[in-house]
Amino acid sequence: MTTSRPQVRIQTDPTGTFNKSNSIIEAEGNQRLPSQGRSNGDQDERAASEIEKNTDVSESSDHTDEKQPVRQKIKLPQSLQWIPANSTWSKWKPVIRSALTAWIAVVVFIIPRTENLLGQAAFLIIIASFLSPPSDPFMAVLEREIFMLIFVALGWAWVCLGLMFASLARTQTVPDASILTIITGEYIEAWPTVIMGVFLFIGSFFFLYIKARLGPGPFLPASVFGCICVDISLTSAVLFPYPYYKIGQTIMLPLVFHSAISLAMSILVFPQSVSTLFVTRLQGVLAPLATAISLHRSHLLEDVTSSAFSHTQITDATNKAENALPMLAVAARLLRVDIVYARFAPTDYNELHTIMRKLMVRVHGMGVYYTLIDPTRERFPVTPVASRPATPVRSRPPSPRPDRRSSMTTEEKHAPSADHELRDRKPSRHQRALSSRVRSHPASSTSPLHSYRPHQHSHSHHAHHTHLHSSLLHLALSRAPKRSETAVGVFESQKYLNLEAIHLSHPDSVFFTARATELLSNSCQDLLSVCEEVLGISGAWIGNAGKFNFDFLRGHHEDKAQIHEKEVQKYEDLLEKLTRELDEFRTKKRLTVLDPYRPMFDHSYDTSSDDEVPPHRFLFHCYVYQYHLLHFAVVVQDMLKEIIRLETERKKPRLWLPSLPKLFTWTTWEPSGNIERDDDEDPEIIPGMNPAWMTDLGKAVKRDPDALPPRNALEIAMNWIYRAAIGIGGGNVLFALKAGALTVILSIPSFLKTSAQFAYANKFVWAVFMGQLTLARFRGDTTFGLVARLISTFTGGLLGTVMWYISTGSGRGSPYGLAAVCAVCYPSFFFARLYWPIPPMTNLIIWVTAALVIGYSYEDTHLTVPSSPGWGIDVAWRRFVLVSVGVLAAGIFSLFPPSRTIRSYQRRTLATTSAELGSIYCSVVSYANSHVDKDNSNIVQSLLAIRSKLKRSLVMKENVIYEFSLRGKWPAERYHKILEIQMQIAYQLCHLMSTVHDLEPAWAHAFLRRTRMLDSDFQGDVLAVISLISNALRTGSPLPQITPCPLLDRFMVRHHGLNVVHEESEDNYGLPRMLTVETLENLQYLTFCVGVSTTFGIITRLDRLMVAVKELVGEQYHIDGVGMGHHRTWTGGEVVSPTMSVRTTDV
Repeated sequence: MTTSRPQVRIQTDPTGTFNKSNSIIEAEGNQRLPSQGRSNGDQDERAASEIEKNTDVSESSDHTDEKQPVRQKIKLPQSLQWIPANSTWSKWKPVIRSALTAWIAVVVFIIPRTENLLGQAAFLIIIASFLSPPSDPFMAVLEREIFMLIFVALGWAWVCLGLMFASLARTQTVPDASILTIITGEYIEAWPTVIMGVFLFIGSFFFLYIKARLGPGPFLPASVFGCICVDISLTSAVLFPYPYYKIGQTIMLPLVFHSAISLAMSILVFPQSVSTLFVTRLQGVLAPLATAISLHRSHLLEDVTSSAFSHTQITDATNKAENALPMLAVAARLLRVDIVYARFAPTDYNELHTIMRKLMVRVHGMGVYYTLIDPTRERFPVTPVASRPATPVRSRPPSPRPDRRSSMTTEEKHAPSADHELRDRKPSRHQRALSSRVRSHPASSTSPLHSYRPHQHSHSHHAHHTHLHSSLLHLALSRAPKRSETAVGVFESQKYLNLEAIHLSHPDSVFFTARATELLSNSCQDLLSVCEEVLGISGAWIGNAGKFNFDFLRGHHEDKAQIHEKEVQKYEDLLEKLTRELDEFRTKKRLTVLDPYRPMFDHSYDTSSDDEVPPHRFLFHCYVYQYHLLHFAVVVQDMLKEIIRLETERKKPRLWLPSLPKLFTWTTWEPSGNIERDDDEDPEIIPGMNPAWMTDLGKAVKRDPDALPPRNALEIAMNWIYRAAIGIGGGNVLFALKAGALTVILSIPSFLKTSAQFAYANKFVWAVFMGQLTLARFRGDTTFGLVARLISTFTGGLLGTVMWYISTGSGRGSPYGLAAVCAVCYPSFFFARLYWPIPPMTNLIIWVTAALVIGYSYEDTHLTVPSSPGWGIDVAWRRFVLVSVGVLAAGIFSLFPPSRTIRSYQRRTLATTSAELGSIYCSVVSYANSHVDKDNSNIVQSLLAIRSKLKRSLVMKENVIYEFSLRGKWPAERYHKILEIQMQIAYQLCHLMSTVHDLEPAWAHAFLRRTRMLDSDFQGDVLAVISLISNALRTGSPLPQITPCPLLDRFMVRHHGLNVVHEESEDNYGLPRMLTVETLENLQYLTFCVGVSTTFGIITRLDRLMVAVKELVGEQYHIDGVGMGHHRTWTGGEVVSPTMSVRTTDV
């Protein structure tokens, strides 16, 4: 009897907070879950009600509006959907805080006394309000402001040093010169100007190198302000006939006032702690995870063989949770320096952060099951053509029917007689004996994709598929583009075609898949239901973690104690329930999937009956899902234990202060605030991955091919000098040198007597720092910055002009009018500044330009200054012209060598990640072999860092369209294919690390033996493939036409079927050589099978990666006739290939 399948629709809260709207599951019709899922229906309702009642971030009022999403009376276009998505009270709090800070800065600016105190650059206090708004928690704002002031002070000190040396070279010193005479450039001298130019170059080089080397983080705005300080100070100080050391004060004072206002507002106006931010982002991870578990429950009840079935919803929910992890890591970095009055210490959340990472790996592993059973999963690429996908997609087979013989796919219906014989004839009794040949062709020691192929039909079957391969190969060659490119990967394709045709198929796969999924659903529904309930309760607890910190004002102590005890008891009861269900799943329910295989061990089993025992790959698929679900439940159990521990130990709130040694520590590999996008990221460094791990993960060490290790102090010193000199050729250093040179070139009008007055009067320094900040390491990013700055400067100039004339009319500036206009406009400005989903630089420049226009306009009408660009439209058009000069100069300068492109960055990044994946692969194998180092956190952290690096490179390649090339179109699809395969390998390595960690020594050695991971010949091929791929991507060199790929061909040398140890193996490692029911039910056997399936996935993806890289770089070293056989007939005759004719079963 077929169970009706409910249609599930998931609604997601755009705010990303955990509440009831995050996991609303609506079942269409009056269908209910089957009996195995009904027992937990009431629990699900209680979990939903818990979320609805208790979900909160910091205050109960914060979520009053969030629980009731903004109702749209007018349907907004897609480009404006971000407005209602962020229109919640918790999102408006940082907007109000930032807007009030900027408005207070405007008030300070328009007060005559403070305006005179701040000096000619008083407008910087308004600009800094937009460049560094206090929208983050207090400790994050404090960190950013301190670094900013330190860097500006450092720039000021550097300027003073330059002025001292310039004054020594000056021939004429006039300490009483008038300002009107000074700005004419009359006192400019050659040698002092040269010295200042050198100091300008070195200062710009230093700050821009810091910007590129350390990447995003608190140093980014600090390095920008440091550049501004050096630029303005040195281009102005060159006019003075004496060392004007106080010139840096005009930059420093406005920023000090801004920092003081920002810090005060961060404390007084809706203060937010790092812990609160972490909790908010933690809910942004937990909510999609709960949605994913709900989807898993419903998808297991659906017909997975139907053409309408799709698991994309699960993938989307999983990706949403993973995309929230980087921002969670950003908040976790500052937990150690947080100051908060609460029950829980900021560092208490570190364990929850670790748990979230583990849950992500497990929920992804559960999703792997749907890719294993999907009939449309990618086949090996046969025709690697640039303009079309390399892997043809098969149509889904029809739904299974009771009569398996009628449920054949389109491919099977058109199969020749050999396949029909496979379906019509029954294997003999001796072929169905319990051995490595049970029920399926013993296809692979690693592959879960083995086929059932009776021995008596092997010759005709092989002959047919050899002929089929020949036809497909001709088709592949004929479809290759003849004028532009030739086909690549033909050698690998012909071998994979043979493997897929003979070993990787089964005529009854549709029926077996449906049956296995049904049994899997029966075994997992209850545990999934309890996990979903725990996630709901945990989300509610996390929302209430910071609630009632000042609860001494509420109720009596006895009432609070009783409420607390009830809450703890609720969590303990839920933990007991989860533990009970987990134990039952581990000991009983998971064994349901073994039902189709139990008849093999029954002596009364009739081998001639129609009830076939499925091939072992279907059991392996179920084991993969059960393994990850089991560990997912264990991690959820740990999370519940951590909640109970915190509730038990942290009963009263207290003031938590950070330890001084941990304050403001930062390294280049730690995750950063702008982790989604960084134009100047180093392709050789993987943020989040300790550089030491890049070499220490493996035991191999790089050597200098041109010199032996140093033997004495002199050689050590010269070796260090040599490496330092080589380091100058690095991308960051070359970029900083180039940017420093551009800064000096753009400053030449300020250094010449003939143009100094004009440059000072028209504020040519705008062009200087706009040019140096537009220049990026890659041409595409520079061109994008050029376009973005032009558009945003024009828009911001118009906006500032409108604000100015509204505030003053036809007058010369009204302080009251300006304050009123800013008070009205700033809330909407900062709402867009924080949440408008456009490129960050475009967003920033719009509001900075608007602030600059009104600031300069008011300053010119109320301060006596030697020179000013005017007010209103005069400031706006001068600003636009000078920005155009600066960004155009940067765009032109980016074309001069050394010039780097995003295209080369993508290749080098993929080369780096390929090499590191190889190192991690070796570390996993070493760990499985020795188990000496019990701490595998470095490996897991490295894999997470690699995935983050790949995702950032995916975002960065959007600017490739700005890199104009006359050579041809950039192969974006090919790069994307390589990136996707590397992401899959990273996940598979995570899963493999987990399985080898759980295996006992005997099982681990049996696993390594079955997967050939200790076979030096096979591992040599694997590492050679990884090395070839990495070097080809780094240098762009073509790959050999004949490589060790396909590795799967070598991987499938010996076959075990369901057995742990091969029947011909001399050593059984103390494990049963003959398969028994007890072995199948052993939890170590389950882990063993998951490791085999995972290793198979890694090997096949390495084969795919080789062909994908060949599509990119091409091939070389052609040998005519290799792999094609001694006799080739191109007129339809059979292709005889000694390489292909070797059957895996005969090896």
